[in-house]
Amino acid sequence: FLTGAQPLRFASVEMTHLSTYERGLISEIMNLRLLDFLLDPNDNGDLTPHTFEGDASSIREGVLLNAQTGRWFPIRDGIPSVFHDGLRAGMMREEDEAFLALHGDKLREISGVKLAQDAVEHALEHTRAHDFTRMENERRARDEQSEDYDKMLSMKVLGLFEVPAYKKAFDEYSILPLDAPLLEAGCGTGRFTDLFAQYAGEVVAVDLSRDSILRNRVRHAGKTLSPVHYLHADLTHLPLRDNSFARIAHIGVYEHIPSREMRMQFITHAARVLEASGTLLLSAYRYNGITKRFGKEGEHSGGIPFFRFTEDELRGEVEPCFDISWWKENLGIYMSMLAGTPKK
Repeated sequence: FLTGAQPLRFASVEMTHLSTYERGLISEIMNLRLLDFLLDPNDNGDLTPHTFEGDASSIREGVLLNAQTGRWFPIRDGIPSVFHDGLRAGMMREEDEAFLALHGDKLREISGVKLAQDAVEHALEHTRAHDFTRMENERRARDEQSEDYDKMLSMKVLGLFEVPAYKKAFDEYSILPLDAPLLEAGCGTGRFTDLFAQYAGEVVAVDLSRDSILRNRVRHAGKTLSPVHYLHADLTHLPLRDNSFARIAHIGVYEHIPSREMRMQFITHAARVLEASGTLLLSAYRYNGITKRFGKEGEHSGGIPFFRFTEDELRGEVEPCFDISWWKENLGIYMSMLAGTPKK
């Protein structure tokens, strides 16, 4: 698979003289290599690309179409948004309507009027299957706070403890080749995207916040050791194929998934998309020692949910799907961390 990745490695050298803004403009495409990982999160159907702006190998504006159902997913600025119907009905409605206002005529032309028209109507008539309200609140808060997130002193200090620990975990507990794909499940604005690109032939970076993804992409465009493919999606309904990744990095995100049911849904998806000998690296808020003063659960500014885990609680949610090979109770006081492989 490195055949498709190599041009981006060369591009990273050629782009070093460009400004951050210029690198961001050049990177506003979706490489079709990402399609090898994607599927419809509603029915696991295949997705076919249709380009509105771009060319045969890269898309800036377009859609991914499930030809069996007529369901479509927008590609905006080179970033596909691939959400389950239940979340899309609320969180993505405004985005879908804006996309249709811009590209509705082109969408209606795809594979005949009937298929295109069904897709247009279907996209705006989804009914909510689950209560995703707290996830919607978090997405909006993350978008609003993305500009200031990397400026937080607490994140910079915590990173001094996290980076060596994550390197150690992948160096010592991950056995698959370093040229295999890695999933960054919750990439945010990119605090660790560059690090994880050192442990993969390519990275698929997924996040609920599109604004955070945009900042991540501009931050790292043309500078990572391996290519990074960005995906706007929900971690509890990962639109990714089985056995696609050698490693998953899920860092400081798990505690913000709003319920135990949804967290364990993510764990199930993580085990599904990992190879049999793949490694899950997960860190989350700990509830022990000084962190007991901060509260067990609640919401951060803007409505971002959080939950702090005892060791038994975190193991209890992960171990149904993973054999935990490494546990670190105290990571920078604030976090706990584990590495595990899917149960056979």
